[in-house]
Amino acid sequence: MEIGVDIVEISRIRSVYERSGKAFMNKVLTAAETEQCLAKPDPAVSLAGRFAAKEAVSKALGSGIGHKLGWHSIEILNDESGKPTVTLHPPHLSCRVSISISHDRHSAVAMALVQPF
Repeated sequence: MEIGVDIVEISRIRSVYERSGKAFMNKVLTAAETEQCLAKPDPAVSLAGRFAAKEAVSKALGSGIGHKLGWHSIEILNDESGKPTVTLHPPHLSCRVSISISHDRHSAVAMALVQPF
């Protein structure tokens, strides 16, 4: 079992989002993640949470975001109840990932727990 945690300033993510718009979202998020973020009243807050979540997952996997694991390798979507869920691409990564995301006015934080099958 491995854990990873990340925290980001929402203002930093908002600034990048406002400068580059959907280009930043497309770099970091899958199409389904983008759709869920844009459906929120303040997409930058949701984007910051997913950014932190992907960083936390990559840390728990021990690789970070880079050559082996890209931004689109980790997909964070909310289920029907609003709970964030993680899907890894490619699916042959043999582990289960649990994620928790939280934010306040200033920061978004995420914690990931990776358990081998």
